Amino acid sequence: MKPDHPKNRRRGWSFVLLLTFVLVLAGITGGCFSKSKPAPQEDKVSNKVRQPLLLTRELGQVLVYYLTEDGTYLVPVTITFTPTREVAKTAVEKLLAGPQVDGLKGVMPEGVKLRDIYVLDDLNTVYVDLTKELLAVQNKEQAEKAVKALVLTLTNIENVKYVNILVEGQAVTELAGLKLNTPLARPETINSLIKNGQEGVQVYFSDAKANFLVPVTVPLPSGATAGDLPRAAVLALLAGPPADSNLVRTVWPGTRLLNFSIADGLATVDLSKEVTAYGGGSAAETALLNSLLFTLTQFPGINRVQLLIEGQKREYLPEGSAIGAPLTRPEKLNFLKR
Repeated sequence: MKPDHPKNRRRGWSFVLLLTFVLVLAGITGGCFSKSKPAPQEDKVSNKVRQPLLLTRELGQVLVYYLTEDGTYLVPVTITFTPTREVAKTAVEKLLAGPQVDGLKGVMPEGVKLRDIYVLDDLNTVYVDLTKELLAVQNKEQAEKAVKALVLTLTNIENVKYVNILVEGQAVTELAGLKLNTPLARPETINSLIKNGQEGVQVYFSDAKANFLVPVTVPLPSGATAGDLPRAAVLALLAGPPADSNLVRTVWPGTRLLNFSIADGLATVDLSKEVTAYGGGSAAETALLNSLLFTLTQFPGINRVQLLIEGQKREYLPEGSAIGAPLTRPEKLNFLKR
């Protein structure tokens, strides 16, 4: 055999190196096409998927909060619509559109629209994305009422506990001096008339024109205690609203609480004869009963109310409202007919 020529040895090594390179390259590129590349581990934020906020069943009414005509108080009103599972979306749209009736006014700046409403992995927290017109709020007081109306409206809906507000898709940490850097829970009071350090109770009075019931938190009346809030609420209702509140009492002046008891979910309220001194007027009678019912049934242990007058059951009030049997909480509060 002829000895191997140096040139042939160099060609051989070159061929081996070239073949090795080709095989390595084929292994690399072949791996990309032969199987899918493992997805990188996503972080907690990017792993969240937007989901529409849908109820498990269709509903056709919701409580939406507007303002009294003078802009002082938030007023819950019942609005009905074609039954849908998108109750939260419908509620916010109704809130932004305003009340469309006399005696109330909208709480949001003009032109605010809903861009999106959704939940992420925490189904109890709803994200509300509004247009930039929200930033036109004039001051902190207006911002507080607008935000509170939105949170109150949404947290009335099943399973909604927290609200995050966005503007044009971006988180908002402050609105006219109002801090919004954490999810917003339902506020403890709706319209508070108490001062720092005072103990209070929520009752329902009428607005200045006696058209709508307004929930307000007032100081505990004299002789009432925080340990017996239902009784305190009745006493506060009988005392009437503060003189400078621009609200109207729903119970005739001079009416006294003769007896009060709670048993098996039934509150029995015995009032003096002055309770019927209004003498007539269906609006006054409706306001009397509804304010009493909404005031008392806010407490978890009460679902029915029996009204007595001078210790006796009566079948009817002067305008024909039946009170002979226990009454339950009305289905609609300040119902707006569309």
